[in-house]
Amino acid sequence: MYGVSSIASRFLVFMLVPFYTHVLTTTDFGVQNIVFALIAFLNIIYQFGFDAAYLRLANDTDEAGAKKMFSTGFWSQAAGAAFFTVLLLACSGPLASAFAIPDAQRNLFRYAAGILFLDTLKVVPMAHLRLRHSAVRFALINLGNVIVNIAANLVFVLKWHKGLEGVFWANLAASAFTFVLVLPILWANVRPAFQTPVFRQMLRFGLPLVPVGLYGTVNEMAGRLFLRLLTQADIDRLYPGRGYTMLQLAGIFAAMWKLGIFGLLLVQMYRMAWQPFFQQRQKDTDAADLFGRILRYLCHFIGYASVTLMVFLDKLVAFPIMGGRTLIPPAYWVGLGIVPGVLLGYAFQAWVVHFTLGLYIAKQTRYMMWTNGAGALVTVAGNLVLIPLFGLWGATLSAILCFLVIAVMTTRKSQQLFPITLSWTAMAPILIWLACGWGVGIAVQAHPATWSWGLRIGALLAFWLLPFVTGTLPVKELRNLLPILRGRKA
Repeated sequence: MYGVSSIASRFLVFMLVPFYTHVLTTTDFGVQNIVFALIAFLNIIYQFGFDAAYLRLANDTDEAGAKKMFSTGFWSQAAGAAFFTVLLLACSGPLASAFAIPDAQRNLFRYAAGILFLDTLKVVPMAHLRLRHSAVRFALINLGNVIVNIAANLVFVLKWHKGLEGVFWANLAASAFTFVLVLPILWANVRPAFQTPVFRQMLRFGLPLVPVGLYGTVNEMAGRLFLRLLTQADIDRLYPGRGYTMLQLAGIFAAMWKLGIFGLLLVQMYRMAWQPFFQQRQKDTDAADLFGRILRYLCHFIGYASVTLMVFLDKLVAFPIMGGRTLIPPAYWVGLGIVPGVLLGYAFQAWVVHFTLGLYIAKQTRYMMWTNGAGALVTVAGNLVLIPLFGLWGATLSAILCFLVIAVMTTRKSQQLFPITLSWTAMAPILIWLACGWGVGIAVQAHPATWSWGLRIGALLAFWLLPFVTGTLPVKELRNLLPILRGRKA
């Protein structure tokens, strides 16, 4: 239920992307995504790992101890959030200058501070719901947040025409709504008490998780922030005659990155199904072979879904909607070429999810801190070098390299801890097939006018049939796929 609500929430938020691209300019959309990227970073700092700390430590204590931990966690987070909010407001001017936010929009940091403050106050109560296995209530609160966000956007932005400021009002309203929903949890559990030993215990557990969260956010969000490295001379060289500004490119990049959410949803769905599955089947005598077969199934599934999307992506965004508009306005189409790169990054993430099996089974999940840290270093270095050279593609290539490094490191470690049958002789044709599919997708989006409907359908049909012709996906194995996914032995 927790995973389903997360996937549903992400998809509903994605539905706002076409809305924003129509009601905001590319510049305003760029500003919005830069500020929200900063919010994502600051969220990790505001919360300092206390959600995981409460979940882990409260589980090992009695009811009275859990209430003390709840109160201590909540009051420490409230105090920390107040401190960081004051600090953020004091630093809003330098932050706006650093990311080229116009003076007229610096007030957005006030709304960002309010969103961060309210979101922090709900951390311990929401962790408490997970501790008590209140999955339905947890999911409904999260979905309620998204629904209020969407409704408030329709009111503030569409009806009242408040533009970019209205977007932040809507998010602030959604955060306030969520806080109201967790007030009964606070009333039942929080006490006017603070215990320093408990605080230190939670801090010792939570603080080491902060770098891990920051690494993950760097790997996911850094591209839109590092576009600040582009000078106007770089932009004019990379996109001659278009008159773009850095903020416009940030908006285009953010919109195209969010079109890759389908790749992210595939990764999340696979994670939800895979982690309980391998934990249930790890002791089977055929586990190593079974897990290797599922990896091949995963590669085919990711290939079929991603390449199909890539081949028709420009047709999808040009789909006509109300009032002669298209799903995504033409002003953003210049960035369509990077979406195959975004999907490739998520394909590497799916590979990583598969090979977390060794880390989980051997209880070596701390290794993820090193893989994510290495990925963050690659992301930062890649953005510094590649963005001035290749613009939007530079940020995309940095993300691809990041997830490739994480995939290689995770695979090597997992194979040391719990080896699965990984025949590179069997995998090589599949990887070549995937590379050809991505090559077609990149070519279609780079030169869409030269690819007619017939040519696209023909290329896609050949791509779909090739695994059956070459034997990398035997029909007899497909017959065994359904019982395997249902958790029964084939």
